[in-house]
Amino acid sequence: MTTQPLEAIRSGTYALIDVRTTDEYQQDHLENSVHIPHHEILDHSERIAQMPEPRFLYCRSGARSALAMQMLQQSGVTGLFNAGGIEDMRELLRDAAL
Repeated sequence: MTTQPLEAIRSGTYALIDVRTTDEYQQDHLENSVHIPHHEILDHSERIAQMPEPRFLYCRSGARSALAMQMLQQSGVTGLFNAGGIEDMRELLRDAAL
């Protein structure tokens, strides 16, 4: 992994997008994350395009965030980063804090 995502987190300019289900999000989510279930992602592509870059997408394991990222890229949204699962994103946030 490049240091670019870590540098973005350290600068404070980024967006966290949780693409898990509503139930999963209510049970546990990252502070300051935006909840957009992966099956609704294209309905929010314009909103996502207005968010700061990079835009980190995460789910439980990385599969739904990869799918959401692919759909967004196909609709023209750039500046996306598949962070994988929620624990992967937590680790990335911890690494950036070091």
